[in-house]
Amino acid sequence: MRWLALIWKSLMRSKRRTLLIVGSLVLSVFTVAVLQSLLTTLNAVTDNPNSSNRLVVRHKSGLTQMLPRAYEAFLRQQPEIETVCALQWFGGYYQDPRNFFANFASDEATIFQTFREEFGVANLTEAQIKDYLRDGAGCIVGASLAKKNGWKVGDVVPLTGTIFPINPRLTIRLIYKSPKPSDENVLHFHYKLLEEGVPRMKGLVGSFWVRAHRPEDIPRLIERVDRHYANSAYETLTETENAFNLAFVKMLGNIGAIIQGITAAVVVAILIVTGNTMATAIRERTTEIAVFRAMGFSASRVLSLLLAEGVLLVGVGGSLGVLLANLAAGAVRGSLGAAMPFFADFAILPATVLACMTGALGIGVLATFIPAYAATRRPITDGLKAIG
Repeated sequence: MRWLALIWKSLMRSKRRTLLIVGSLVLSVFTVAVLQSLLTTLNAVTDNPNSSNRLVVRHKSGLTQMLPRAYEAFLRQQPEIETVCALQWFGGYYQDPRNFFANFASDEATIFQTFREEFGVANLTEAQIKDYLRDGAGCIVGASLAKKNGWKVGDVVPLTGTIFPINPRLTIRLIYKSPKPSDENVLHFHYKLLEEGVPRMKGLVGSFWVRAHRPEDIPRLIERVDRHYANSAYETLTETENAFNLAFVKMLGNIGAIIQGITAAVVVAILIVTGNTMATAIRERTTEIAVFRAMGFSASRVLSLLLAEGVLLVGVGGSLGVLLANLAAGAVRGSLGAAMPFFADFAILPATVLACMTGALGIGVLATFIPAYAATRRPITDGLKAIG
C-alpha cells in the first residue's frame, strides 16, 4: 500500500503534466475504441449468419428501377427456393420528418418464413400472425421501435410518404422481438396497400428476397436467374444478401482502410507523446533516483516503481477512455438506431475493450521502460552531483 501512495505522489508532482497526458490517453483510447467498434458493426452488416441462404433479386440498373411481380412465378418454380418475398422500400416518416425509420411494403404471405430469424417466428403465436394477415391496413413493428415511440398493439401509426404519394394509416397488429436490436427498428405493412394506393406500382416491385433451402444452392440459383432474364426488358441482378448489404457499406468508401489508418496514426502519436512525457519526468528525477539507490533500493526495485507509475498512468487514461466510449455508444444507439438500423447494434465489445487496454498498457510499459532503465543504470555518483 505504501508503494502505491509513493507512486501516486510521484505522479502528482506535476499535476498539469499528469492531467494532460491522461487527457490525451482518454481521447486516444476513446477514438480507437469507437472506430474499431464501428468497423466491427459494419462488418457484422455484411457477414450476417442468418443471411447465408438468402438472395436479393433486383433490377440490373439499380434499386430505383422496378421488376415485374410476374417474375415471382419463375422464382417459385425453382426447386432450390423455399420462399420468395416481394419487398419495397417505402421511406415514410411518423409525425416529423426527423422521426425517420426503416419501413417497407412487403408480401405478408411469405415475409415471416423468409425472415423467420429476424422476426423470432418461433416465439410468435399463430393467432398473432393471423391478426396481421387479416387486416389489410395492419403492420408489424419491432419491439425497439415500438418502445421508442410508445406504441402498443392496436395503436394507429400514420405514415407520411416521401417517395410514394400516399399516407397510410396503419394499425399495429404484432410487435416482434429479435435476437439483434437492429432488426427491431423496422416496420412492415401489406404490399397490397401500396399497390392500391399507388396505381403505377400495380404489378411492380423493387426487389425479391429469396430464401433457398441450402446455402450451397446459392451460386447455382444466382447464375440461373440472371441468365433467364438476360436481354429482357427487365434484366436482373441477383446477389447474396450479404453482398447486397456490402454494396451500401462500400458507398462510404474503403472505410476499413480509413479506420485502420487512423488507428495506426493515433497509436504512434500517443506512443510518442507518452514516451516524451515519461522521459522528461524521469530525467527531472535523476537525483531522486540516485538518492533511492544510495538508501539501499536496488536498481530493479526503482525500475519497478517507475514502470508502475507509467502503467498506472495509462491504466487510468485507458479506463476513462473506454468508459467514455461506452457512453458514446449508448448515445449513438439511441439517436441513430431507428434511422440507420445497424447502429442499434453499435457497442464497445469486450474484445475491443481488451485490445484497447492491452495496447494502452503496452504503450505505458514501452514508453516508461526505456528512459527508466537508462536512469536506473546511471552511476549513483552522477545522480548525486546534481544535489545543491
